Amino acid sequence: MTKLSLAEVSTPLRSYGGTLAAFLVTWLLCFGNTLWSMLEIWLRSDTYAHGILIFPISIYLIWRKRDQIAATPLQPSFIALPVLFTLVVIWYFANAISVNVVSQLAVILMLPVLVWLCCGGRLLKLLRFPLLYLLFAVPMGDNLVPWLQNITADITVAALQLSQIPVYREGLYLSTPTGLFLVAEACSGIRYLIASVALGTLYAYLTYTSRIKQLVFCLASIIVPILANGVRAYGIVLIASLTDMKHAVGVDHLIYGWLFFGVIIFIMFYIGGFFADKKPQQPVPVKAESRSVSPALLLSGIFIMLIPMLTNQLRPTLTQQPVFSITQLEQSLTPVNDPNSLPQFSGSSAQVAGLWQYPNHDVWLYTAFYLHSDDKKLIGWHNQPYEPDSWTPASSQRRQLQIGSHQLTLQQVDLRSASGKKRLLWYWYGSGDYWSANPYLITAMQALGKVLHISQHGSFYALSVYYDGDPRQASQILERVLHQQYDLLITANSAEASQLSLAHQGQQP
Repeated sequence: MTKLSLAEVSTPLRSYGGTLAAFLVTWLLCFGNTLWSMLEIWLRSDTYAHGILIFPISIYLIWRKRDQIAATPLQPSFIALPVLFTLVVIWYFANAISVNVVSQLAVILMLPVLVWLCCGGRLLKLLRFPLLYLLFAVPMGDNLVPWLQNITADITVAALQLSQIPVYREGLYLSTPTGLFLVAEACSGIRYLIASVALGTLYAYLTYTSRIKQLVFCLASIIVPILANGVRAYGIVLIASLTDMKHAVGVDHLIYGWLFFGVIIFIMFYIGGFFADKKPQQPVPVKAESRSVSPALLLSGIFIMLIPMLTNQLRPTLTQQPVFSITQLEQSLTPVNDPNSLPQFSGSSAQVAGLWQYPNHDVWLYTAFYLHSDDKKLIGWHNQPYEPDSWTPASSQRRQLQIGSHQLTLQQVDLRSASGKKRLLWYWYGSGDYWSANPYLITAMQALGKVLHISQHGSFYALSVYYDGDPRQASQILERVLHQQYDLLITANSAEASQLSLAHQGQQP
């Protein structure tokens, strides 16, 4: 294949280089903080350390297509402007309440849109895989951890039963005659899954030309590590049981895990190589005819990316703030300090924790309040309704209670500890005067409040009780106590009467 000379390649691209460079510089200046937050996660997290390689890989994949790029006719596409505007708006709302995954996804997706805007749909189609591969740079997947933990536990229990090893499961705790095992977050296999999908997708793109083969291999890169992680967990429990807990515990099982994962990936790629497609011979590229870039397109793209900065400068100052009336609530409680029984919400403006006395039972209460102007986030991975290192859920369900004229939606979680203790937990969130167990709804309301400068203070509430017998009895205890003390929670969450709220007064719980 005859390659174009450097002069021939640069001629049709020269008029677009300045426009695309201006877009990228503006993109970096406007959204650099979001990109920096991604870099910090890559450097501190073993799960997402691969992210630091994604940009170099994408650049290399684009470089491999340099001859085709030179032969592609370029034409600016104004239809990409509303797509860019939508991504900027999504980023603005997500950034306002620090929903990092959404804001990072929006920023990364801006790159293919900028290419589309500047150079047109033909070039975007040519570079769609290298540009979309950048999505693997976004640190995401933590929400899959509970689901993966349960699958790993299911596979481990099934395999142990087939091996005639007695096992009793309660939540994520597995008890065998030789010891007690916990399918912890580190055992979920999320690291193996993310690494496998990122490598498998790249391998499928480079090895196959058939869309069906690419899809099959990508599906295999998802299914195989999930099943393999279950087998790995079973092997760890089996080895620990056969060696009387002398091996495959502590750091041993981490080493075994990565070795096992490496072998599985090698086998998967080795088998996949037998079905590799021959690359079709590329036609000789010819010099492309391209239209000139309109200055209006350049200015429009830059202006859209600058909208968040301009909006922050023009937005009026929020003068009113909620007043938390927590004195009566504090006086009704017996003070306690037990990290294993109380949630830990960081950065809150006010917290209240303690016990309400109920015949033969203590009911634990924890509340946390966040001012509208706080940069701290109410809902996030760092704020958990229970301590995951001490408790594992046996079941979880959404419930609705009618308390007087108010309807409250809450989350009920039946918890277990390593020592066998049982605890029933109720929790819910608040945005302004509106309460709900739906974290996505509360997050959306928080975002609207932050962006529109309507005071929407955040809050969290948790009630729990230890029990020995029927969880329905524990549920009845929590319901009675909540009916009795509900007005105190309403008072603690109260704000100035003149304060605006996104939730209508009729929607108050």
